[in-house]
Amino acid sequence: MIELPLLTSQMIRDMIENFTIIATLVFLYNFVPDIFVLRTKRAHSLLVGIIFGLAAVISIPAFWQSTDVIAIGFNFILIPLSGFIGGPISSTFVAAVLLGGSAASGGTLSFLDISLVMCGILLGALFYSVRSSPRFPASPYAQLALLGFGIVLVQMSIFAIFDFLHNFPGLQFNFQQSLPLLPYFIISWAGTIIVGSIINYIDRKNEAEHELFEYKNHLENLVKERTLELRHANSLQKATIESTADAIIVVDREGLIRAYNQKASHILHLPLHMPVESETYGIFIEKICPFLSNPDEFKKKISPLSESAEQFVTKNQKFNDGRIFEIFIHPQQVGDQIIGRVWSLNDVTEERHAKEAIDAVNNKLILLSNITRHDVFNQMTALFAYLEMLEMDNPDPKNSKNINAMKKSLGVIHDQLEFTRDYENIGLKKPEWQDAGLAFIRAAGSFSGKNIVFSCETRHVEIFTDPMIGQVFYNLIDNSLRHGGKVSEIRLSVQLDEPDRLLVYEDNGTGILPDDKEKIFVKGFGKHTGLGMFLIREILSITGITIRECGIWQQGVRFEIRVPRGKFRFP
Repeated sequence: MIELPLLTSQMIRDMIENFTIIATLVFLYNFVPDIFVLRTKRAHSLLVGIIFGLAAVISIPAFWQSTDVIAIGFNFILIPLSGFIGGPISSTFVAAVLLGGSAASGGTLSFLDISLVMCGILLGALFYSVRSSPRFPASPYAQLALLGFGIVLVQMSIFAIFDFLHNFPGLQFNFQQSLPLLPYFIISWAGTIIVGSIINYIDRKNEAEHELFEYKNHLENLVKERTLELRHANSLQKATIESTADAIIVVDREGLIRAYNQKASHILHLPLHMPVESETYGIFIEKICPFLSNPDEFKKKISPLSESAEQFVTKNQKFNDGRIFEIFIHPQQVGDQIIGRVWSLNDVTEERHAKEAIDAVNNKLILLSNITRHDVFNQMTALFAYLEMLEMDNPDPKNSKNINAMKKSLGVIHDQLEFTRDYENIGLKKPEWQDAGLAFIRAAGSFSGKNIVFSCETRHVEIFTDPMIGQVFYNLIDNSLRHGGKVSEIRLSVQLDEPDRLLVYEDNGTGILPDDKEKIFVKGFGKHTGLGMFLIREILSITGITIRECGIWQQGVRFEIRVPRGKFRFP
């Protein structure tokens, strides 16, 4: 049962003691597990109620003093404050504890005791529901100040009602008698702010710790993911390096060996296991030179090489054991920074030996072909002489006709033999970069006395083709003069046809009939030997270059030589 005596010094001491106990016990809130604070609202509400209820139990003087004092009194602020923090479950639990304490201390519960407790529950629930509203002050201190005013208003109202009922039927309210309660209201308001601030601080600390914990877990998961990715990348890198047929050696900028594959370990007699990060296996140049047949020449080749360039060192590096290697280097970069080099050694011994054997056989075949062709030319020359003498000894027109037919057959044989000499040279030498315009001008020089105006507009384009490209332009010019009628102008130009380039050969002759545009490239087609255009297509096709005729009849020829991307350049 609630009694309201005058606010004496003893009561102030009791309130201060109660407030001290409450403030101390509220620190228990600091030990509420984060899982309840941040994840389970009901468990959080229940734990808040238990902590505040424990504070209420210990701070009820009747439980540890023998004198009769107010049971609820200043502890009333725990009901709305717990409701504001944890919700209705918390305030209801604390209210039950205070009512039980009041009953235990006073023996009975009055209507005003229950009313005060119910008002505290409703006040806490009200502030709990509106604290997230955009119209409600965002500052936690402003919220606690408003809650404190609400608590004071409830207390003043309950005390006024009690005084009204106590003085009934006189219906007199003595304001002077209520003035001593003013410090009690001030302490309640201040206590609400202080205790609430402590709780708010603990909440913010727990939230910060939880965020830090979550961020730590996030970082640990990222580290695990990146570690796994690095393991996969290292595994893939190792598998890739080991799967290649080349010997791979990775060196730093000082030339120290940092990594290599099993192939390299066999060639340079290095340990079979890969070096760890802190290990090196000497300088690469010092390791490889003892195995080379001419180490001084190798050192001369590598000394002028650019550190940042991807390039061949040599294509025919001989080792002491007779093996031949292609040696290639590539810069190792991290971003734009060069941190070392990657050496690649490709064993081409079998390839070189096979090529040497093929070259030897080809040389023998070419020699045999040249000897045979020379002997046939000699016999044909003698045969021509015998036919001339036969014609002089037999002037009969019938005999002359037969002799001329034989001469013509010999002429065809002569042209066929000349073609075999040109054709056997196709592909004999490696393709190379050549200035198309320069090759055209040189071929045109062979026809300088034919009154032909030659023009070249190729902008110094270079094409990757067989060294016989000059024969291509020679045959084109020869065909124009043989079959083009009155040709007076011949022009070579370059045109863009993405992604390729076109070398366009044109004259102002009669041109080629539409039905013959493809036939002219067939061996034997034409009025002369029928071999010139066939030879042109064969020479160009070695490096993937094509040719077609797309001119207009009676307006001259137009041969388009299509050079694919990668086979042309402008130096």
